Amino acid sequence: MKIRKVLLANHFFFTKSGSVHGPANVICEYFRKRKKQYILLNYPLIFGRKPYYEKYDGKSVFYKDFGINIALPLPVKSFLEILNSIIVGIFFRPDIYIGVDPLNAVAGLFLKGLGFVKKTLFYSVDYTPTRFENGLLNSAYQVIDRFSARFSDEVWNVSTRIIELRVKQNIKEEKIKFLPNSPNFGACPRLPISKVDKNKIVMVAGLTHNPVFSLVLESFASVSRKHPKLTMNIIGTGKYEANLRKIVDNMGLSSKIKFLGQLENKEVLREVAKCRLGLALYPYSKRFSWVYYGDSKKTREYLACGVPVVMNDVVATSEDVKKYEAGIVIKPTVKELSRALNLLLTDNDYWLNCRKNAIRLAKDYDLERILDKVFL
Repeated sequence: MKIRKVLLANHFFFTKSGSVHGPANVICEYFRKRKKQYILLNYPLIFGRKPYYEKYDGKSVFYKDFGINIALPLPVKSFLEILNSIIVGIFFRPDIYIGVDPLNAVAGLFLKGLGFVKKTLFYSVDYTPTRFENGLLNSAYQVIDRFSARFSDEVWNVSTRIIELRVKQNIKEEKIKFLPNSPNFGACPRLPISKVDKNKIVMVAGLTHNPVFSLVLESFASVSRKHPKLTMNIIGTGKYEANLRKIVDNMGLSSKIKFLGQLENKEVLREVAKCRLGLALYPYSKRFSWVYYGDSKKTREYLACGVPVVMNDVVATSEDVKKYEAGIVIKPTVKELSRALNLLLTDNDYWLNCRKNAIRLAKDYDLERILDKVFL
């Protein structure tokens, strides 16, 4: 099928520093490179920012806010977003509609039923059995997710664990595609080994109150006694940042740990590429159940920059890291994290092999290559 125009509908997360770069942004970068016209409809996950659209006409990119910035009940908000996507689709008449999450996928099904789009894709970037604490809302979410998966022309899944779920849901296997949360490999900087700081660790994370930071700081303090030149950059922001800075200061680590804040994605990649290794540690509980089905974007970006990763096995990405030996997968304890850090900081041959494998893994899962197989 010849593709001229694409409509994407997405929900985005944002902080005080701006929107967080996500899978929809990577897909738009792909379409710009291929000179395909598209409109990206971006709806905020939470109240606090207006929705906006990004339009590419084959030559230039335009951005514009739309809608109103008021708190609405979730059912009303969702209905208005679906209605807006349908209206835009009627006027834009895309060849392909991509709905990033179940609600956005529903709008594509309406558009196809009305004859305004040729093909609908449901991009399942995450999943959780307990999206909402409210039982009624959670049941509605499950019904909409299954409905979107069953009736969309293709179901893109960000992790192998979601693929396993789709198979159990009896979704036709020919419709199920694997699109990990990978960057464009060619767009990620990889420095010569001589330019990599052998004493620098990086951690890209939302700064929220969870046990991961206690683990990281205690391990870092322990390891830095053996490696006195060791430093760490923390990239990200969040409501816990001020408290975290105080803890770092009280531990006497403020000269070794730098907070870089939220950066533009290209700047994140440049900073990551300078570092010897990256940390990707995730909590898991009923509250964070979506993490189990997720694919770690930051891990994929570390790897694409040639940076070996130390991570726990909560997200499905850890299975690739193990398979390729592109880093070390640990249990989230101070002892295991300290051991992994010491090994990658001390054994240069081991680090070089992990770096080589990280690059190989990232190249194999380059999203641009995967999308070429899907669309060409």
